[in-house]
Amino acid sequence: MRIAAAAFLFLSIIIFPSCGLQTATRDNLKSQSEIYASRISFGWGNLDCFQLRGNVRLQGSNLVARGPFVLWGSAQDNMLRGDFYGPDGRPVLSMNGDSTGILIYMPQDDYAVFMPGGLQTGSGTISTDDLIYLIRTGFPMLLESWMITEGAHIGNRTIEWSFTVPDSTEYMHLAMHSGDLFPSVCVWDSGRFEITASSPHDEYRAWPWKWILSINSNSVNIELTDINASAIPWEGIWEMIVPIPVDTLDSSALWQPAWNIPHR
Repeated sequence: MRIAAAAFLFLSIIIFPSCGLQTATRDNLKSQSEIYASRISFGWGNLDCFQLRGNVRLQGSNLVARGPFVLWGSAQDNMLRGDFYGPDGRPVLSMNGDSTGILIYMPQDDYAVFMPGGLQTGSGTISTDDLIYLIRTGFPMLLESWMITEGAHIGNRTIEWSFTVPDSTEYMHLAMHSGDLFPSVCVWDSGRFEITASSPHDEYRAWPWKWILSINSNSVNIELTDINASAIPWEGIWEMIVPIPVDTLDSSALWQPAWNIPHR
């Protein structure tokens, strides 16, 4: 339960709205997927260090809590560092991520857990660099734009992508609605996230702005209030001291595209 709540509060960081209605023909949806892949590739290529601020609301069967958060990220160095605070201003959850995995510390519960490789989601793991990419783009895997376009399945008013874990029957499905700036929902066996609004920027500078993460009977609502895409980190910002023993989870395989990617 604590691991699920931790994964929540943390993976909690994204969202967007629709940009205008259009006729949802297959050609329009195909064009939308190509523009989306090109746009997020541009945004990622121009991203270095960033700082996000916002508010989080956690609701469970016996719990309702809300408070602010600050999240730092470095796309070039593959690092994340965040703190989530309760209404009393005290840290509820702190996290630190790099290429080795993600460490989550809940000081009020005297609990810490390390997830090797990245954030464990269902039967698979979203690597730290994929997670940073997800926060920026709404897409859960760092791929070249032509690979994203290659995997797009055109449905009825939606564009869909599927992901899988080796030696597992579980799939993760991502859907983007006609006219939207970012994908709207991603679903796996034990949970889902939704992006319900985008930041007030033009489409090339927009970020997912509001997120809803649901796992079992718990949900996390995240809304950004400020984006600094050219933040300058101070010395020691990426460090996190955990004064208690850390539980280390068993490794799980990384999520992978469920479509064939041809060699180029």
